[in-house]
This record gives sequence, C-alpha cells and structure tokens, in this order.
Amino acid sequence: MKQNIFIFLLFILTGCFISCEKDIEFKGAVTDPLLVLNSILTPDSVVSVHLSQSRFVLGESAPLKLVSDAAVSAFVNGVLKEQLTYGANGIYRGTFFPKPGDEIKIEVTAKGFGRIKSQTVIPKNPDIAVTDSTVTVQEGEYTVSNQPNTVYKTTTRSMQVQLKLTDAANEENHYFIKVSQNYYRENQLVMTLPIEVKLSEVLKNNIAGNMNIFADEGRMDRTDNLFSDLFVNGKEILFDFSFYDTLESTTYVDGKKTDGGKGEQEELTVEYIIEIGEMTKDLYQYVISGNKAVNAEDYGPFTEPVRVHTNIENGIGILGAYNTYRFVSRFQTKFHPYYYRS
Repeated sequence: MKQNIFIFLLFILTGCFISCEKDIEFKGAVTDPLLVLNSILTPDSVVSVHLSQSRFVLGESAPLKLVSDAAVSAFVNGVLKEQLTYGANGIYRGTFFPKPGDEIKIEVTAKGFGRIKSQTVIPKNPDIAVTDSTVTVQEGEYTVSNQPNTVYKTTTRSMQVQLKLTDAANEENHYFIKVSQNYYRENQLVMTLPIEVKLSEVLKNNIAGNMNIFADEGRMDRTDNLFSDLFVNGKEILFDFSFYDTLESTTYVDGKKTDGGKGEQEELTVEYIIEIGEMTKDLYQYVISGNKAVNAEDYGPFTEPVRVHTNIENGIGILGAYNTYRFVSRFQTKFHPYYYRS
C-alpha cells in the first residue's frame, strides 16, 4: 500500500514538473554576467588568477565563458608589482612568488565589466614540530589449510608519526590537513592517491574532550579536514598518523619460489606527504559555504539556496591564500597494490 502511495505521489509530482516547464514563465530580472575571479595564492607558486563570466542560474547549461582580454594588476604591500600575462584557459600568470606576510591586491578591468578588486595576506608558516616518528619493518609467513604445500611470506612496513601544532595566541587562525600517497617508477611520478583524513581519528591522543572541539561549524564530511582555532587558541594540538604497507609478498610451493605468472615485480618508490596548512579566513569560509551549497543541491531543487562566500569587490569568486608544513617519508617496495596503474 505504501509503495502504491509513493508511486502515485511521484506521478503527481512529475506532472507538476512538466506543467511548470510548459506554462510558468520566469518573471524576475535576468542579471547581467559578472566577472568571476578565482585565485588561491601560496609561497610555493607564482601569482596566478583565473577569470571567467558568471552565468544566469536558470539559463541553459553552456561551457564556461573565459575572459582573455582583461588587464590584471598585482600589488604587493600597496605597491604595483606587475601586470599579469594571459596564457590560456582563462589563466593570467605573474613572475613572482609571494612571501609570508605579504598583502597581495589584485585589480582587474575588462571590456563590458566594472573594475573588480580584492586583497589577501599570505599566512605565515604554521608552527609544527615532529614529536615522534617510528618505522617498523616485519617479516612473516602463513599457510592456508587447503594448500599444505604453499607458504606465503610477506614483508610489511608500519609508520607512526606525531606532529604538534602550536597555535598562535590572540589571533584567529584557520587550518587544513591533507595526506597524499605518490608512486614513482625510475624517479617518474606515475600515480597520486589522496588519503582520507578525519580529525576525530588523528586527534585521538589529545586531552579528553578534544574529539569534538572542531565540530562548531556544523560541517559535512567533505570538509572534515578543515578546522579553526576557536576553542584551541594559543594551545598545542597533537596529530597522530599511522600508515601500513606491504613491501614484498612471495609465494613458495614445495619450497620453491613462484611468481604466480606475474613475473618479477619492478621496484617502486612510495612517498607519503602529510601537510598541515594555515589558510586565510576568506578561503576557509569559501570552502565551508561552497560545501554547504553542494550539499543543498543534493537535496533537490526546492532546498533553501546557500550563498557562497566571496571577497571580490564588484564581482564574485575568491582571492585566498595558504601556507603549509610538509612531512615527507619515502621507501622502496616490490609489492604492487591492486589499484596501482603502471
């Protein structure tokens, strides 16, 4: 009975949607397109800006309109540094690397649009210390009951890393954590894998109660690796990471080594990178609000729209910045996981 009611309601609602498409006209004002400026700055890269045009939310889906004829000026600490040069795909690039503490202002003029501008400050390096780093390599073997003549031998590597973040007191700070795994063959990068990071897991060795200190933003899982210092201002925070890898796996049948038809596995270099970064408040708010907007879309067209944060004057988009600390660990392996692409 409930299934029949659901089908009936679905039929009625579908009819309403069709009627809306045919009979109801949009009577609001169609806004003119705005310049969209997106730029995320870091001391590791030259200053670059992406420019495009906004699209009417109820308009037809179309390729993004890029802006290739704009004049883009970059200022450092109030002084004009250079005019950015257009390359391709809406991207304008400079030649200088911003430094921590630099105030970067971007001004853009383009035909048919008003002048837009924004500014941000490059964050300082986060205060990170390695308090523990332990690597353990173990060898083991096992057999299977229905294969009495077969022995499996494995070599495994486990790594535990503890990093301590000391938050600067009496100032508002925003952070992110990112972990990635890279595979290299003969010094050439062949694959990069992002590793999911959840604050509740890496904060387990902090003082009781700290498990929920970053839950104030009401975020969803897409931003679980972002946090502010609202409840930890000026304090030390410990982050614990654990990684487990197989270095080699060998099969012996009747005492003889066999490769199972796979041939000799080539040696690969595996690299783990842990990043803890400080980001500007505008960038933090942009990511959080953007995530909420995406989540709202998941609940259908009648969900209350979410305004995505912007700091672009007379336009939309984001000019943000971040600075990161990186912990890197590398090792060799002859074990190729199932997801490895040669």
